Amino acid sequence: MKLFARLYSAIDSTTSTNAKVAAIATYFGEAAPADAAWAVYFLSGGRPKRLIPVRRIAAWAMDVSGVPEWLFDECYHAVGDLAETIALLLPSSETGPSAALPAARTESSLHVWVEQRLLPLATMTEDEQRVAVLAAWRELAGTERYIWNKLITGSFRVGVSEQLVARALARVSGVEEGIIAHRLSGHWTPTAESFTALVAPAGGADDDRSRPFPFYLAYALEGELESLGASTDWQAEWKWDGIRAQVIRRDGRTYIWSRGGELVTDRFPEL
Repeated sequence: MKLFARLYSAIDSTTSTNAKVAAIATYFGEAAPADAAWAVYFLSGGRPKRLIPVRRIAAWAMDVSGVPEWLFDECYHAVGDLAETIALLLPSSETGPSAALPAARTESSLHVWVEQRLLPLATMTEDEQRVAVLAAWRELAGTERYIWNKLITGSFRVGVSEQLVARALARVSGVEEGIIAHRLSGHWTPTAESFTALVAPAGGADDDRSRPFPFYLAYALEGELESLGASTDWQAEWKWDGIRAQVIRRDGRTYIWSRGGELVTDRFPEL
């Protein structure tokens, strides 16, 4: 979880696309496959549904921090984000442990937190959820607590696109970005086996089937019009405003690629 929190902080602290791709690539170069799989899932926009009502979580946070409701609401209004408000108000090991939330730092990987601590919340009673959430707050701090709060409220988002994730994975694995994007398309399961297959060397028939032709973008004529020669040697077409894409039909399957190299087939279910 600490490694993923470091990645989130790196992404959140920059507006540079190159810096974000570099941070993601560094993470994938260090993370275990099981952790990397969940990172791909979250970075690509996946998130579990809200597991606990937000007012219930807020009530637990007020109880643990000793902050009255009126002051909590004022803080929430100033911060503008519930998960961040709770992360800031909870007592930390730096300010000294409290009786309600004594420090108990542990080091567990991202997939352990998701699979063994987060997802089981869905089938717990309210009392069991409270025990589990307070235990997590004890074991996490700073950005890790913030991410945990975002996950349990179903509001976790990262400021990157699936295309940037594919670009970072291509940089780490040496597999073409288009192939990575194709492998990520459809229903992708965040498991260690899925991640290993995602970054496996290319060469299968499935990789070649969806690969787009290189895009050739329009640009202004640099010389004189006459330099092009006879008009009968050319074919001209209107340059329409809108989404430019490449549609590929191979072996009975359809693939749609955006100009930026993103596989967007799922956005056009009517096709």
